[in-house]
Amino acid sequence: MKALILSLGLALLAGCVSPADLVERGPAFESQTPKTARDFSKCLAPKWQDMSSGVVSTETETGYRIRLDIDMVGTPVMAVVQSQTVGAKVSIYTRNSTWSKWVKVARTCI
Repeated sequence: MKALILSLGLALLAGCVSPADLVERGPAFESQTPKTARDFSKCLAPKWQDMSSGVVSTETETGYRIRLDIDMVGTPVMAVVQSQTVGAKVSIYTRNSTWSKWVKVARTCI
């Protein structure tokens, strides 16, 4: 019984993805935009929120981080928007190709 519970717990943990895990895998999409980091984030965050209520947008020292947080899954998709001298650099990180529609939506804001 203990082995079954431990196996189930490990299986659930193996499915969790943190923002650091996504960054380690590298971006699924990267681009420059002439928009400021703030303007890009104002475009993307509401579109992602329409797709899921678990979207969180956070201002960082260098721009914005927009991510989807799902209980028992973690963060399967995240956008990092970094302010540049002109415009912003946009990096979209995904757990796998299942999340490609989120990348497509992000491209509409470039």
